[in-house]
Amino acid sequence: MKENTIQHRRLMTATIFTFIFMSGYALTYTMLGTLLPGIIQHYSLSISQASYINISLELGGTSAMVLALFLLDRLNKGKTLLILALFFGLIALYTGSAPPFALMLISRFFMGLVGSVLDNLCATYISDLYGEHRARYVSLLHTFFAIASMIAPKFAALCYQVGGWSLAYLVCGGAITIAAVLAVVILRVMGFPQNSMDDQKQEKTKIPYREMLQSRNMRWLCLASFLFAGYSYVAMWLSTYLDGQNSSIYTVGFCSTIMTAYYVGSVVSRVGLAAISEKISSAVYLKWASLLSGILLVALLLIQQPVAWLVGSFLYGVIGGAMYTGRFVLSCQEFPQFSATASSLTGICSFGGNMAFSAIMGMVADAGFYTQGMLVIAVLLVTGFFIFEFGYRSKQS
Repeated sequence: MKENTIQHRRLMTATIFTFIFMSGYALTYTMLGTLLPGIIQHYSLSISQASYINISLELGGTSAMVLALFLLDRLNKGKTLLILALFFGLIALYTGSAPPFALMLISRFFMGLVGSVLDNLCATYISDLYGEHRARYVSLLHTFFAIASMIAPKFAALCYQVGGWSLAYLVCGGAITIAAVLAVVILRVMGFPQNSMDDQKQEKTKIPYREMLQSRNMRWLCLASFLFAGYSYVAMWLSTYLDGQNSSIYTVGFCSTIMTAYYVGSVVSRVGLAAISEKISSAVYLKWASLLSGILLVALLLIQQPVAWLVGSFLYGVIGGAMYTGRFVLSCQEFPQFSATASSLTGICSFGGNMAFSAIMGMVADAGFYTQGMLVIAVLLVTGFFIFEFGYRSKQS
């Protein structure tokens, strides 16, 4: 009985800190959309030059997924998680010091590198801790990600008004660093919890890289991950796009409200997916979410009205806010024993898409065709319907 109580306390402590790290990562990552206009003004950047901020982040994320392919399923995830959280907090603090632009890009690269592994590790560590109950707790973890993302625009706008864009990174970096230090001290004293994968470690075979690369479903998931990066681009750069359309109407405060509406919708989307996950497959959700989000984006770009953007941003989040979770679940279903490796493979494609969209859209925006570029993204989102209707074959079907 006493041993079970100790294990339960260790499990709850590790879970709480993992949720804190995921929320901190989400807050730090998401608030860039609101802060971009201020960063552009601070460094006197064009849209094309500003795109390097996102490209550096995504390049770091891609590098992280490559490392994760070979390392995460072999490391002690609990201890690695604490180290990464500490480094991520320190990197955020350095970003908040407003370094010269070249060093800013380097810090963004390492933020993407460390942050992306941290994101993946939070989900796979929770998956290992809760075993057959992983779906419930991973969905809850991603819901906390969405809640933190929902708070991020207003938090970023408040920090921007009080002390400029850098204050937001200083606050987040400080909080994450303190939490990481506390976690190291507490878990060192209490000990780490046992997880459901401990008994399987000796049985785990060599990671089947060739089988993953030859898998038809994994190829379709990789293509979808690349194309769906356009969805994330719109969410990240919407404030900058609207500011360029009419900065007197689309102020920092109004844009932060729009982004908050989007993330409220994302919370609804992820909670909803968790609720219906046993009734419909993630593939079915992704099929319709990609189609409807593409159609909605076209409508918003054609209407171009503040009220439409406010309502539409909420619906954009409701429809597609759980697309990341859906792809994560499908990749884990394909190779459940090697979930970190499988999800990293699709993650590489997602980060590649993010870099491609950021680079291309930066050039398109500077040429004066930003809206047309956004319309192309909408069309690419619609292709997701055909991927999951005619290409990917769910194991549940």
